[in-house]
Amino acid sequence: MSETRGVFVIRDVVDNILDEEWISLDDVWIAQGTPNTGYFGGGGPVSTMDKITYSTDSTAAAPGANLTGARSRLAATGNATAGYFGGGYDNSYTTVSTMEKVTYSTDSTAVAPNAALSVGRYNPAATGNSTAGYFGGGASGGLKSTMDKVTYSTDTTGALPGSPLSAARYALAATGNSTAGYFGAGGGPVTTIDKITYSTETTAAVPSAALSLSRARLAATGNATAGYFGGGLTPSFSRVSTMEKVTYSTDTSAVAPDAALSLACYYPAATGNLLAGYFGGGYPGPRSTVDKVTYSTDTTGALPATGALSAARRYHAASSARANAVLAVSSTKNLIKFSDGTEDGSNAGYFGGGHPGPQTTMNKVIYPTDTTVAVPGAALSVARSSLAATGNSTAGYFGGGWGPGLRSTMDKITYSTDTRAALPGSPLSAARYGPGATGNSDAGYFGGGYNPNVSIIDKITYSTDSIGALPAAGTLSSNRGYVAATGNSTAGYFGGGRAGPSSGVGAIDKLTYSTDTTAPLPGSPLSVTRYWLAATGNSTAGYFGGGYSISNVRSIMDKVTYSTDTTAPLPGSPLSVARSAPAATGNSTAGYFGGGVSDLPGPGPISTIDKIDYSTDSIGALPGSPLSVARYGMGASSGRANALPEPLTLTPTATTSTFTVSNAGYFGGGAPGTSSTMDKITYSTDSTAAVPGAALSAARRYLAATGSSTAGYFGGGVGPGTSSTMDKVTYASDTTAAVPGAALSVARYGPAATGNSTAGYFGGGSPGPVSTMDKVTYSSDMTAAVPGAALSAARRYLAATGSSTAGYFGGGFPGPFSTMDKVTYSTDSTAAVPGAALSDARYAPAATGNSTHGYFGGGRSPGAVATMDKITYSTDTTGALPGSPLSVARAYLAATGNSTAGYFGGGFPGPFSTMDKITYSTDNIGAVPNAALSVARYALAASSARSNALPQPTATLPNIV
Repeated sequence: MSETRGVFVIRDVVDNILDEEWISLDDVWIAQGTPNTGYFGGGGPVSTMDKITYSTDSTAAAPGANLTGARSRLAATGNATAGYFGGGYDNSYTTVSTMEKVTYSTDSTAVAPNAALSVGRYNPAATGNSTAGYFGGGASGGLKSTMDKVTYSTDTTGALPGSPLSAARYALAATGNSTAGYFGAGGGPVTTIDKITYSTETTAAVPSAALSLSRARLAATGNATAGYFGGGLTPSFSRVSTMEKVTYSTDTSAVAPDAALSLACYYPAATGNLLAGYFGGGYPGPRSTVDKVTYSTDTTGALPATGALSAARRYHAASSARANAVLAVSSTKNLIKFSDGTEDGSNAGYFGGGHPGPQTTMNKVIYPTDTTVAVPGAALSVARSSLAATGNSTAGYFGGGWGPGLRSTMDKITYSTDTRAALPGSPLSAARYGPGATGNSDAGYFGGGYNPNVSIIDKITYSTDSIGALPAAGTLSSNRGYVAATGNSTAGYFGGGRAGPSSGVGAIDKLTYSTDTTAPLPGSPLSVTRYWLAATGNSTAGYFGGGYSISNVRSIMDKVTYSTDTTAPLPGSPLSVARSAPAATGNSTAGYFGGGVSDLPGPGPISTIDKIDYSTDSIGALPGSPLSVARYGMGASSGRANALPEPLTLTPTATTSTFTVSNAGYFGGGAPGTSSTMDKITYSTDSTAAVPGAALSAARRYLAATGSSTAGYFGGGVGPGTSSTMDKVTYASDTTAAVPGAALSVARYGPAATGNSTAGYFGGGSPGPVSTMDKVTYSSDMTAAVPGAALSAARRYLAATGSSTAGYFGGGFPGPFSTMDKVTYSTDSTAAVPGAALSDARYAPAATGNSTHGYFGGGRSPGAVATMDKITYSTDTTGALPGSPLSVARAYLAATGNSTAGYFGGGFPGPFSTMDKITYSTDNIGAVPNAALSVARYALAASSARSNALPQPTATLPNIV
């Protein structure tokens, strides 16, 4: 890949020169030095501090971080390194101005005397950015509108006389992002939202962001794009569970019904990270429950008992290093993904299974700190030993083993979440133990093993999690088990093993990935024949260490230099202790050899982990970081081993960055029956493949789709009942999730959809039919009917496309219609444009286009037709292209495209998998066999980041997500 980085993320690329040659937004990471934890302190009044670990959703008391004295009705905020807990009542219910600072790295708390609030008060609210915290409102001898600023660099606080709240109040809540804070609701109670702009330190009420429900004694938290206000008491003193979402880009609020708290309560506390908010405690009770709000889906669920507060309480406060879009850069810590805030889990090694047992235990070696922890959530699905593992930058695959009996089991470990999922449909082709495994970014290879001894190599394709044995040309040169393997991005090396009851093997076989063929390295065997060894490496060399041969346990380390395919021992760098059956993995700078058995019979398994520094080929044990359980016969994987690509660490500077828009189309859902299948067509190669991770949340047919430069929206349909569901397909990650707030206003099937870069419009449909037009605003993922934009005639099975200023909805049933309606986006108004009517009345066509023209193809009139109509936006006129019909007459197809071509896929009768491509510059059309749908179907929908005059080939996002 060419170097396309600019000062912060991605430099502009020229589409016609570097098509598909850019750094994908999904590959851009930010060095993240902040702990991924939150702190809940005080309440009751008590001094207790609880710490919630977001990666495991588990909570435990952190006694060293307890407040210096019992306090309740306080507020808290913080930056990347510390939380600030201020104000409230002390143990004698005296109002205080005390500010205490919780240092996250040490879990310790101390009073910050110069940071005390300017006025002692209880029930204020607080939020802030990376440099300062803002404490607003509260009560003490009357309600307060005071706004105090805590400057973190000096631990000093002062009132901002020119920035009070718009009205004095207490028991309010606050959250915000890096540029502004939002103080909402409170005593009265009221619905008011005040916004403090940090750059000017000015505060004003924002009527458009007011909450829909008057309440006080609520809590709030949020991420870079939205704040979430939950719980509270109404004017009638009714407890509520209501969650309202304030979208910062539009300063608007709306109820998020699926994000309601699990129990109506008041006086909870809230904090969170970029992905989720956590609302803990509250009254009645008091309670210890912690609710988690997942921002991507706007859904809430109570955490299990392991995530509850250590003691039930109310009147407390919470802070986190990752709430309010706070980010701190450090080159020595793990990374977070720029596009969605997902934490990078790849800079670690995973050691799973083993003997004695066998076991399911999974240990994680964190490379930046060389520390080892157990990760219960990633434990293997079946206890086993003598297994093998490999993976890509996002997941590890642990296959085969003995447990007891031969195993073909394949488990997938997702690094970002430290969770395991069994892949029952993707086992090894033959159950066996003692295989070796390696691979590259695209596929993993499991070779050899005992069943009895075999030479089979199985290939698992990561994009589909499918597995199959390679043909004869891709097998090992001899049958053997207890083999080790490593490699780089182009080839894998399988070395050693046992061919008979006690005979060790020194052979090394090289597997060339481009051809999936193997060949021995006759002049480069291991220096000592052995089995039960382990291997790992980087882009230039592989390291084969330990093992068993001729009745001896070995500490020897052999180095295979890939450029010359030669092998040599490292005489001055053996393992710290001789061992057989260790496991090994690593990153680009070091390898880690863990566990093993020092003798059989003899002392038995060991827990030591040795680290080899590739730059010096020196080895040493990690004395303070052994495996949690001494064992041998494990499998090990890492997102950084075998020359896997490593994330790009970046420094945020500018406020926005340009990224290259996905150059692909997505075709989802359909019939016969109902389908959730999502196919992705890559325009640069005119090839199509299913993307299982982007499958619809529910199978359905007769839906519609449109989208922005970053995501597609698939709405409505039948599946089997009539649906209002809106699914959002995130192009950067090829993942799909239902977005409840964007659901259609009326459940229906057979609508059509188009839009521009800010909003999508879904019109028509049945039952009815209806003329309803819904508008989904992309920045907030909210949908609402726009009566002024209703179609001129109620109908279903129509099609739509458009420009950046207007959408065109044509055809439909009953009728059929030739009517063309034009939706003017600036006014949200619709009118029929007779000059743009279709050349013949029909229903169930498909449509797409670019910035100047739209193309309506196929449909029924009443039989299936191949007609292609072209609408010229500048004149609002339409005409048939008699020389450019579809390759086959069909209806109920779908279409999308980019600025140069449109793609029409599927259809009925048939069903068809056919994909036709129309080149806009020539209006020529023809079938593209390699782009055919993965499954023949009709009544599907399609979207793309480059259709309907969307900005191309680049778009802009904020740097701080």
